[in-house]
Amino acid sequence: MGWREHPHAVWAPGILLAVAAMLHPWLEATMARHMGLEFPLLFAIGWLAASVAGQKLVRLLEPWNAKGLMGLVFTAAVTAFWMVPAALDLAVLHPGMAIVKVASWVLAGLLAGASWRQAGVVIQAFFIFNWCWMTSAVGLIYQEAPQQLCSVYLADEQWSAGAAMIFWAVAVFAIWLPGAIKASNLLGDERKE
Repeated sequence: MGWREHPHAVWAPGILLAVAAMLHPWLEATMARHMGLEFPLLFAIGWLAASVAGQKLVRLLEPWNAKGLMGLVFTAAVTAFWMVPAALDLAVLHPGMAIVKVASWVLAGLLAGASWRQAGVVIQAFFIFNWCWMTSAVGLIYQEAPQQLCSVYLADEQWSAGAAMIFWAVAVFAIWLPGAIKASNLLGDERKE
């Protein structure tokens, strides 16, 4: 029996979300933890929920999520929105926006997790390449900006937040690439006759 079939697996995303809620003040104390830890954690919780839900969720989304496109477009929009410094300010200053932040990141992870396999390598590449270059570019902007970008975080915290974004861009690409090479058979087919 795989971990997804375990009777308690369904509780894992909820438990992790509760842990994230308890860590909320610590996670948002610095810009780097907010963007570099909390955002990926919320996304991973959504991806885990999609994994636990399995094919039932994929079938439920199928009528409007052909080839995983709508789920991945939503995910791209969410990740782009939360890279904007004003959005970060709103999430810290307004409890309603904090709820929107959590819900949107978890939903983005859920939809990406449910859409990923059906997207195939070419569509995955489109979204991975676009997300990685966008995240790296924004990370560099955060590092090099001469002025304070967020009103709730000091200017000297921007460099660390930018470094975290660049780390995630490189890490996501490095995690995705071997599977993409294998799936697209770029190294040649080693069939036994």
